[in-house]
Amino acid sequence: MMEAEQTNPNDHYSDDEIDLKEFFGLLWGGKKLIILITSIVASCSVLYALTLTNYYKSEAILNLTGTTNSSLSMASRLGGLASMAGISLPTSNVENKGALVLETIKSRVFLKHLITFDKVLPSLMAVKTFDAKNKILIFDEDTYNIKSNTWVGNVDPPYQSAPSVLEAYWQYISAVNVSQDNKTGFITISVEHQSPIFAKEFLDLIIREVNVLLRQRDLEESTNALEYLKSEISKTSLIEIKNSMNELIKTQLETQMMANIGNDYVLRTIDPAFVPEQKSKPNKFFISILGTMLGGMFGIVWVLMRHYALGVGKQESES
Repeated sequence: MMEAEQTNPNDHYSDDEIDLKEFFGLLWGGKKLIILITSIVASCSVLYALTLTNYYKSEAILNLTGTTNSSLSMASRLGGLASMAGISLPTSNVENKGALVLETIKSRVFLKHLITFDKVLPSLMAVKTFDAKNKILIFDEDTYNIKSNTWVGNVDPPYQSAPSVLEAYWQYISAVNVSQDNKTGFITISVEHQSPIFAKEFLDLIIREVNVLLRQRDLEESTNALEYLKSEISKTSLIEIKNSMNELIKTQLETQMMANIGNDYVLRTIDPAFVPEQKSKPNKFFISILGTMLGGMFGIVWVLMRHYALGVGKQESES
């Protein structure tokens, strides 16, 4: 009988120890190459980080203006009649009101309104850099001529030199962020831009104009509703119907009253917009550290590839 081969468990540990010694020996032998590659990649990452444009974020926290309990009670009692007449009544659902504000701010129609204001479209679409010393935006002269307030560029009809609403929308939606807290109902709006001053001013404009547009919409709807109710109330002889219409008239008058009192029609500011002092992005230190780490990893992989894949067996001699 052949004697069964016996293996010594310590041989595995011995092999592992040899492999680790070989591994670290390769790294030690290729340390110059690893340091060189790490230095090159780290330097490139630092240079890249320095070329990145700084962005600043201005933020505001707002609360939805409330609707009186009497209005909500009346709206629930007269909802059927109002629906038949095509009349809008105050909603008691705060989430719906918040959703209306959020979707209005994120809509292309709202952006189309905003870019009618001076320098809004160029500040979104033609900025080259921000002069922090003089606190002014520098525009790309190949895109926009600030002296003549005209857009530069030769395009074929039906296109125009000035960016369209659809073109500006993607820049707008990446710069503006709006959200609502499900628990508190508070709405947070932020604007991120190369200019901290424009970020604050544009945020103020958004808040002001969403109040203005929704106020105008409700005023127009309530005015039309009042005209309709006043014309219809004289046509009916039923006391209950007349009483209901009078209640609807009262509701619409209250809507007009609220729309004409103060500037905070839909949104009331809790924490106003500010001019940010610190940039929000990019994190240049993180980019530099990440580049250094990747450079070191690439250097280690390259040394191992030279030995195992490319067949370079000799270790570099230690200096």
